[in-house]
Amino acid sequence: MVRVNRVRRIIRKIDPWTVLKVTLVLNFVVALTVVLGLSIMWVLLVNAGVPQGLEDIARRLALLDQDASLVGNIETLFTSVVSLAAVYMLTQTALATISAFFYNLVSDLVGGIEVVVLEESHLETPQKTTTEEIKTQNKNEQKETVLMSIVNSIKKVRKESLEEVSLPKEDLPRPDVPRDIEEPTLMDALKNTENEEDDEN
Repeated sequence: MVRVNRVRRIIRKIDPWTVLKVTLVLNFVVALTVVLGLSIMWVLLVNAGVPQGLEDIARRLALLDQDASLVGNIETLFTSVVSLAAVYMLTQTALATISAFFYNLVSDLVGGIEVVVLEESHLETPQKTTTEEIKTQNKNEQKETVLMSIVNSIKKVRKESLEEVSLPKEDLPRPDVPRDIEEPTLMDALKNTENEEDDEN
């Protein structure tokens, strides 16, 4: 989806140096294309025999002498075309640069040229989820819940088995006393308690 906004911009200043560079290149390209186009067209006309035909027609109508030529020297014609193209390039570049300088002076006094610009902004459209995607999502969620319940039950079973296997701390033998020393001392303690009970009776 495209959203279009109308924005106003004001051109207050034009850099004369950039205008000079851009117009110089553009006018050079135009002059070069004119010179090359005229030279190619002249070669094609000479190969077709058009200038000679025009001279013959002019001689028959007595508009031209027998020794004179309608076209004249080709080199002078070519140099005149090149010089005209160079003059065109320089004058157009100078006029554009001077006009940019004067525009800056006028815009400081009056204000620049106001331009209305349309800005397009692309909005992301929400993707529609199909029924198949919804079904797959539900299946994945169900699988996750089943897996979580299995994992939780395994954890519970492990905890219960550990609790059953673990012995109470009171029944455990002392780690610093060997087994063969500990058992007689316990028996001695029991005998001593029995003897004390008999004495009291």
